[in-house]
Amino acid sequence: MNMTAQQLYTDTFRLSEQNKAADVDVLLLDMVAAQGAALHEADSLAEVARLDSIRLDSMRIDSLERDLHELDSLRAINASLVLQKVEKMPTIEIEKSWIKDEVEDRNDVLQAIRNMRSPWRREATLMAQITQNYVTPNWYQGGSSSFAGLGIAKGQISYITDRFTWENFGEWRMGGSTVSADSLHKVNTTDDLFRIYSKANLRIIPKLFTSLSVELETRLLPTYKSNSMDLKSAPFSPLRFNAAFGIDWKPVKNLSISVSPVSYKMIHIADTARVASTDYGLEEGQQTQHNIGSSVRIEYTWKPVREVSLESKFFFYTNYRNVEIDLEVNCDFIINRFLSARLMLHPRYDTSVIMTGDTHAKIQFRELLSIGFAHKFR
Repeated sequence: MNMTAQQLYTDTFRLSEQNKAADVDVLLLDMVAAQGAALHEADSLAEVARLDSIRLDSMRIDSLERDLHELDSLRAINASLVLQKVEKMPTIEIEKSWIKDEVEDRNDVLQAIRNMRSPWRREATLMAQITQNYVTPNWYQGGSSSFAGLGIAKGQISYITDRFTWENFGEWRMGGSTVSADSLHKVNTTDDLFRIYSKANLRIIPKLFTSLSVELETRLLPTYKSNSMDLKSAPFSPLRFNAAFGIDWKPVKNLSISVSPVSYKMIHIADTARVASTDYGLEEGQQTQHNIGSSVRIEYTWKPVREVSLESKFFFYTNYRNVEIDLEVNCDFIINRFLSARLMLHPRYDTSVIMTGDTHAKIQFRELLSIGFAHKFR
């Protein structure tokens, strides 16, 4: 109203100053038209402001309704967890990744929800990788063609609570290669391992547990020496069994340090007629050896990002006469959801193993680099 009165005063003053000969009706019409336009613009602005206010209120109501709906859902989930007597809710962690993968993120969340409902954990991995090399007979540097394949199947079933954990692992690795320099065998076994490992822990104090573990590993395929029919290993030759009792310290996530003052190791050669027992620390012709000693096992998994996983296993055993040291490092590089590369380093030293022709034990070493298919099941 103040703005309208001021405008009317200004227009009246302007009218009074006009020449007597001017057309007063035209001036009055112009004044009325200008004032009408001003009032219409003011009404339009007021209407726009009113509509914006209504729209904002509507958005707030919609947001509040969504919040209330999510709150009701959370209350329902909480009530369900209480009925299932879930005492501790795990934290849902999404691993860092170089490549955005919404499917993997969703799988992580679903896995965390399953962990809320049950203390059982299940996981399996299948890998099939190949390495190929071709050299023509007239290649100036010489050499021979080869083709190698590696298959790995791993599974894990664990029972995890605050006070008690029971972890069970199974693994089977099978690898072979063709080498033109070996005239007696079309395919040579390069990797053959069947392994079962089980460990039960009972918490003493946070991060410290009493531990009982057993491990069984053997070969399932025959392995021959190059250009020879002499066996290096055969099914269940050797067969190794370890049992250990002690403490397990887990200072940080994915790190386990087990110290066992009492440890039992058994080595069995099923086919002593064709497999040299001395290659595995037994006396010539001896089929089974039993040892009591102490052991240390360290296992660590490091995943800086989702696409890189480094797993290391260190094992030390002594029966106070001989020493066995075994270190296996596996690094997996995930290229995409179904394709990966693997680098394996495996040094080993056993003072009880003196190979034929040697006078003392030597460091053993194995390395493998491969690429191929990989898929994880949960």
